[in-house]
Amino acid sequence: MNGPSRVEFTNYAEGRAIRRGLSARQIADLVLDQHQRRRRNPRQADWVLSGRGLGVAYNWPDRGDRTTALVVTVWSE
Repeated sequence: MNGPSRVEFTNYAEGRAIRRGLSARQIADLVLDQHQRRRRNPRQADWVLSGRGLGVAYNWPDRGDRTTALVVTVWSE
C-alpha cells in the first residue's frame, strides 16, 4: 500500500472544517487523491497538502495504521 485508504479527523479539525464550510468528503478526497504530493510538515502534524481551495495537515500512518490518515487541521485557501 502506498498511502491511506481512509481518513479520520481530530475533533479540532472537524470543528475547523464545519466553521469554514468545508465538507469531510472534500477533505478526504484531497488526502486520498493527492497523498503522493504531500510535503513534510515542520509543525505538529507529519504532512501538509494543499489544493482544491483548501489546505490539510495530517498524520500518516495514524499510530502505526498505514490504512488511516488522521487530519489534524484544515484551512481554506
